Amino acid sequence: MRLTGHGRCWLALFVAAALVVAACGSDDASTTTAAAPETTAAPATTSAPETTAAPATTSAPETTAPPELVSVSLRLPWFLGSQFAGELVAQEKGFFTDEGLEVTINPGGFDTNSITLVAAGTDTFGLHDMNSLVFAASEGIPLITAAAFLQKHPGAVMARADSGIETLEDFAGATIGFHEGGPWMLTQAMMVKNGVDLDSVDKITVGFDLTPLLEGDIDLYTVFATNEPVMAGLQGVDTTVWVPFDFGVETSANALFTTKGYFEDNPDVVCGMVRAIARGWEYAHENPDETTDIVVASDPDNLDRNTQRLVLDATLAHVRTPESIENGMGFMTADRWQTVVDVLQTYGGLEVDVDVGGVFTDACFSS
Repeated sequence: MRLTGHGRCWLALFVAAALVVAACGSDDASTTTAAAPETTAAPATTSAPETTAAPATTSAPETTAPPELVSVSLRLPWFLGSQFAGELVAQEKGFFTDEGLEVTINPGGFDTNSITLVAAGTDTFGLHDMNSLVFAASEGIPLITAAAFLQKHPGAVMARADSGIETLEDFAGATIGFHEGGPWMLTQAMMVKNGVDLDSVDKITVGFDLTPLLEGDIDLYTVFATNEPVMAGLQGVDTTVWVPFDFGVETSANALFTTKGYFEDNPDVVCGMVRAIARGWEYAHENPDETTDIVVASDPDNLDRNTQRLVLDATLAHVRTPESIENGMGFMTADRWQTVVDVLQTYGGLEVDVDVGGVFTDACFSS
């Protein structure tokens, strides 16, 4: 699907013309007494009026064509929904156009990889997880990240609220269902960092289905805090969620990236994308109901408004952190990128060192 922005351009031209007007004058005739009338003098001859100059001819105002928008595409890592509200709002409200951009937003999915598509030149920009971008760097794929809009990585683990598991220490003896990926790696790092022995929990691989947790077959389940807790709540099940970011494992997600070559050639375009999406997230925060309507309109056949409203609230809690409010939506730090490298080397199978200085740029925030 193609979603485009719309814009406006103002132009004013002022033209002035001067007219020169000449004055003309006359003398009065004299009169005498009536007794033996004297000859009256002939009236003075008045000079012919001067000819006024024709007004100066003004040239037709020149017309200036509106600046041409730069066409780019943005590939999402997943299907359309409130987790991409900032991008969708930037499109609908004209924030991309304000930056001189015409943006096509392309959805992702199970078999669509934004990293592969951007690296191949199919898309200009992509969003993806920091973990995947570090792996890409380790393989020599020349990408650069300009912003990370989910300041708090939503990878997490959750339990039923009535499970009796209230703290990380209560994990010991529990059964945790997981699927490989960011949430499981971050959960392991959180447990170890907070003194929970990984061998103290039973581990089983599960699919993307809440049923084992809801029916009590497992005690803990790795999730995205912006999604599965909402789904459980809609089924009437309250949950307790542990987000590794809140327990000392600080990483981010929804990272906006492009190729290094494109960034070097078009830094203004890249930073324009960052500014527009940041404005989109601020607008979403201030106008959540309108934002939900915008999100649902992007894929009305597949998006439920009530669900997307709840997902938006959960997502905003991960976008608007004290750091992002102070430094700007999408702000990144080298420490968080290094945490990603450390987690991947310990739990994700990364076998090489990655220089985080070559993975991201803060150019769009440095000014």
